[in-house]
Amino acid sequence: MEQLWKSEIDQLAAEFLGQDYRIATYGQTLVTTYHDALNPKYAEQKKDSSIGRKYFAQIVRKVGNKEVNLLTLEFNGIEKRLYVTIDLSFYQVHELVKSDRLNAMLDELDPKIGTFTRTGSFTRNEIERAVLGQALIEMIKPRIRPWIYIGMMLPLEGEFEVSSIIDYLKQTWEQTAAFRQYSLEYSEQSAKAAHIMDLLASVEEAFTATLFGRFYQIQYGVTGNEKSGEREQEFSLKRDGQTIVQGCLLYREYEVRSGSSRPMLAVDVEGHNHTYTNVEALLGEGLKEWRLFKSFRTTNQDNEELKQEAIELLSQHDFEVEQNGYRIGTYNNAARRFEEDVREIKGKLVCAALLFAHVAGRGKFKFLETDATNDSSIVNGDHIDDDSKEIIEYNCTFNFPVIYEAVQNSSLTFAKDLIRDLHLNLTALDDKHFVILSGISGTGKTQLAKLYANAVYGLSYEADNPYLSIIPVRPDWTDGTALFGYYSSFENRYMMTEFLRIILHAHEEREKPHFIVLDEMNLARVEYYLSDYLSGVESHKEVPLHNRNDLDGIPSKINIPPNVYLIGTINVDETTHSISDKVLDRAFVMTLSDVDLETFWSRMDEGIRTGLQSEFTYLKRLHGLLAPNHLHFGYRTMSEMMKKLSSHLVLDAEYQTSRIAMLDQVISEKVLPKLKGDDRIAELLKDLKDLFAEHLGQESISCSHIIRMEKELLRYGATQFWR
Repeated sequence: MEQLWKSEIDQLAAEFLGQDYRIATYGQTLVTTYHDALNPKYAEQKKDSSIGRKYFAQIVRKVGNKEVNLLTLEFNGIEKRLYVTIDLSFYQVHELVKSDRLNAMLDELDPKIGTFTRTGSFTRNEIERAVLGQALIEMIKPRIRPWIYIGMMLPLEGEFEVSSIIDYLKQTWEQTAAFRQYSLEYSEQSAKAAHIMDLLASVEEAFTATLFGRFYQIQYGVTGNEKSGEREQEFSLKRDGQTIVQGCLLYREYEVRSGSSRPMLAVDVEGHNHTYTNVEALLGEGLKEWRLFKSFRTTNQDNEELKQEAIELLSQHDFEVEQNGYRIGTYNNAARRFEEDVREIKGKLVCAALLFAHVAGRGKFKFLETDATNDSSIVNGDHIDDDSKEIIEYNCTFNFPVIYEAVQNSSLTFAKDLIRDLHLNLTALDDKHFVILSGISGTGKTQLAKLYANAVYGLSYEADNPYLSIIPVRPDWTDGTALFGYYSSFENRYMMTEFLRIILHAHEEREKPHFIVLDEMNLARVEYYLSDYLSGVESHKEVPLHNRNDLDGIPSKINIPPNVYLIGTINVDETTHSISDKVLDRAFVMTLSDVDLETFWSRMDEGIRTGLQSEFTYLKRLHGLLAPNHLHFGYRTMSEMMKKLSSHLVLDAEYQTSRIAMLDQVISEKVLPKLKGDDRIAELLKDLKDLFAEHLGQESISCSHIIRMEKELLRYGATQFWR
């Protein structure tokens, strides 16, 4: 089949594309996977799998850094169908829908040319041409983004003549010419826009900014790899080494939440978009001025006045402004570069976003000194509005592939099995959603809870989620008032709690899931303070709050709605309480003790990985010795150790100690303090002593601690790091 493809189709592709194309086949991969399936070790478990049941080959053309599929021949043994199609992304076709071009292009096709969407790795769903556009529009809110296929589908039965297959290929190639031309033009435009964002992303050198008469440093992180059409680059605003505020630049090939196919550049400050612009505005002929525009769509405020106030602030900081717009720079399309220093361009983008964040306020971020004219609260209303006064629509989905993709696109390290387990534990029951995350400290239990909740709403890990509340548990919680509040006769008012606020809000928006995280929930006795909640969920009866008739906004009783999802995190040590069977029977309990250091290491900044590879290798070896005794450390500990080691290396040479001495110190400060046990750790202590003596030296701090602990273990039968 591959020889057929090569000999017959090369000529067809060359006729239309010249030499700028490539024939891609699935043949070698198919041979490899089929060979694996014949391995006696795997044959039994793979005999009913889909291995070997699909073959495809494609004509692809490279545009920019990406390849565009122009024609695909697929033999699908699962569906028993043969497909000859052109492949288009959801965003490409959605752009045709928005520009009212799709139906006209479809009407030009022969009736035997169909339209399909991918529903799985081996399955496709045919959609009538007349309803394809509407079907794509309906996919926006649930964030379903399938590939669209336009071409021929035939039953995979009997034998096919070579000439017949070639004829199908030629017919589809000719019929889909308009879509192929559009796909190439779209890809070329996207590649040009991506180049502009590459210019900005390549800047990692710190930028000095003067804001409100003070000097600040804007420091950029490493630009992450592209995931689902988006790259992220963090930045921080610093003064005298102190971090003032953090944010990130988002380089988006398309906008997932809205379904827009336009390449967008966003500048976030503390999880809120303060600049959002389509970089395609810079494309065209010759020089293009880059002007951005600020708009506000707040309620109960004069939006025009807010806009003018923001523009005035930009003018005070030497931005070139006119009406509601401000100039960033000039792009030279012929030379494919900015006329100004790209470092200045990027610095201006970030500074503008920081000034907007200062004006927006929200009680979180303000520069130290402000002008009297800047005291009012301004809310950013560019593409995504941030203020709680805004009318913002948060779309949610419990579609696991969508959630998993969002989790994978984060910088955190969690296995697919773990994410799937949490998802099923939270969603398997219709009315009870209670999960307990246990494990050693620093494995990311709270991070996982937040990451999942934000993924449900299509938000990044760093973004604020109004449907998520993380509540630290206090040791003095002894009854249900800690969660549900109480009426204070002394203050003549009801003492509202964050937990009750979420429950009340969940009643107001029953279609939206509300997540509550009880952090370190076993610092107090869980069965004491959580009993009212558990009883309310189990019995579907109302929880009594008060018996007064003069309270507005607080009902006398409240039930637990089914759109409340409760996640508790626990650590097990001498400061915590055990959890009773009453609680355990009503929860799924997950343990997060496995630590994937290799994946964690691969996601750290390249600078750290390059400079501290030997230290990481040694710490990973130490982790391996501790893990069998359940005394190993988590991601938090590893991250903090690596950051200290990295900070040490940037000190002037005269203030540095040796790298081995610094490694010795972080081990004694972050790893050994949790070391304790009885005779069962005798072998571990011996191995640790040998490890430390070999690399750190017998006189090292860590080695001396282990020698002391060995002596205590021999004398008392038990030992611990603390004397």
